[in-house]
Amino acid sequence: MSPVRCNVRNIFSPHFPFLHRPPIVSLTRRTISLNALDKKQIKPIGAVAERLAATNLWISRRGRKSDKDPKGDKTRVNVVGSKLCDDILSYIGPDLDRHKGCDLIDIYPGAGLWSRKLHDYLEPRSHILMEPDSQLYEPFLKPLLSRPNTTLIPKSGLVWRELTQILTPEHLPHQKVLASGQAARRNDELLVTANIAFHPKKRFQNFGSLVNLVLYQFIDAIRTRSLFQRYGLVRMLIWTRHDDKHGLIPKVLQRRKKLAVDSELSCEWVHEVCGPEDPDYVWYVRDDVINASSNVAAWRRMRDAKMKMPKERDSEALKEARKISQSGKIIKPGITMPSFKRSYQETLRELEEEWDNKSIAKGSDRYKRWKHYQWRHNWEEKKSKYILALIKDLDNITALRKSGEMSPEEIKELETEWEENVQAHSQGFVDEFIACKDNLHYYRQDPPLLHWDRRQYESMVVKPEEFYPNIPCTLIDIQPKPVHPLMHQTGPNSNRAGDCFDLILSSLMTQSTTPIKQALDSLMPGAADYIIPRWKSIRDVDHGGVLAQTRYTELTPRMLNARQWEELLELWMEWPFRPQFHDLVARTHDEMLDEDSILPGE
Repeated sequence: MSPVRCNVRNIFSPHFPFLHRPPIVSLTRRTISLNALDKKQIKPIGAVAERLAATNLWISRRGRKSDKDPKGDKTRVNVVGSKLCDDILSYIGPDLDRHKGCDLIDIYPGAGLWSRKLHDYLEPRSHILMEPDSQLYEPFLKPLLSRPNTTLIPKSGLVWRELTQILTPEHLPHQKVLASGQAARRNDELLVTANIAFHPKKRFQNFGSLVNLVLYQFIDAIRTRSLFQRYGLVRMLIWTRHDDKHGLIPKVLQRRKKLAVDSELSCEWVHEVCGPEDPDYVWYVRDDVINASSNVAAWRRMRDAKMKMPKERDSEALKEARKISQSGKIIKPGITMPSFKRSYQETLRELEEEWDNKSIAKGSDRYKRWKHYQWRHNWEEKKSKYILALIKDLDNITALRKSGEMSPEEIKELETEWEENVQAHSQGFVDEFIACKDNLHYYRQDPPLLHWDRRQYESMVVKPEEFYPNIPCTLIDIQPKPVHPLMHQTGPNSNRAGDCFDLILSSLMTQSTTPIKQALDSLMPGAADYIIPRWKSIRDVDHGGVLAQTRYTELTPRMLNARQWEELLELWMEWPFRPQFHDLVARTHDEMLDEDSILPGE
């Protein structure tokens, strides 16, 4: 199928025979760039950046193009910081040691600095570089290509048809394809790295970001054993623009979409190795107490593993975590009063300083603004107290239900009273309380639900000048894990369990805040009556379950963890009256796999 004419729904829809065959994606066709490159973002610093600048590729040229104009994709961002590469390898190098002497597949190496540093460290058995702009970048890659068993393939590793051409015994003689039914294990003798950082961001057909589409396909390949995952569980080191990581490593529940759920089901970890610090204020914020607790936990894991952050790479979060640990201060989400960073708080501090310095006159506009922010700050504190009180009361009800110390009737009476207390507030407060409660639910699980909260170390801070153009990027480390056996059941010669799961997951995630019983019945009447009573993990309070029975505590699709999704699939396949696959397709066709169900909303 042509990459130009294929429809996005057709690409992913499980009722097509090529369900798990990743679509062919061309970076030069049907893609649209968003936001122009600013001249301030093409300041070359360092030898590699200066050589890239000398190509004049990133200089805007108006009018007719000349044959002498450089040819290449000017939206690509190259890693040019030598010290950054050295710091990365010193930081996570001990964990990369198991890949020494491996086969290395290198997609979009570009100027090749990262490729060369990684090659020097791993001394790979073979190193295959897939570079579509080979004419532009070959002079940069020559030192690397002069080494034994290093091959440049002038094709795109993001066009699966071309990538598949190198996944052969000719190029990878030491790799063996997993036999049908063979259990997947880590394959440390193969490593994949790719640089898919683009600026301006590219759209592909209906997708807001081409990179998110590619990341989705990389994760999907783990479950379907396609691409390089056919050789086992292959680790991936992926460079992306910083904002492209949110769908894969969300830090708040509102950003946890289908891509994140798929990664939790398919990956042992998804780590952010390095990247710029997140802005203090974003559209969605999480309780700072949870963030502080998560940061301290990551710092302690680093300390226990004797990991040392390279000099001048500390984030503010890591610095604060060290201070909290050294002070002995106890931070416990659900016990400590929640707080939220808001954009007005910095302005309030400035206005308070001006008032202390007698720089504000009573009755002036700045005085009124100061008073308004004071009122807002006081209300935020009251609101946080209300939220904490409701959470503590809910925890008490859960503990009583778990202990059996009170009768069901008495518990029900407490739950009704608690529900009435929630309803007594405005809808805006209720929505904020539910978001805070659900984020706490994510974090309290053992282990925490989000990959971010399980991280083994803090991300290193990068600088814009370490990239050319000067767009700070993120390195993501993805380690696949074995997936549930039922998820491998795809295609006409199977029981279609994996295909059904795609439909179920996508359908339920379009109703992410709907109570799970209601969402299941909208998917197929009668499903909830069979599944809910048998679904043990949704009542395991230590691992993401809920015991309280009120309208504000019911599990919703966005709250389910990986084990709960797996058990849902098991029960679905046991259900005697489950619909045939083609019937399920018909019911979910209109809501299936829109952009928001695959990609994170920005």
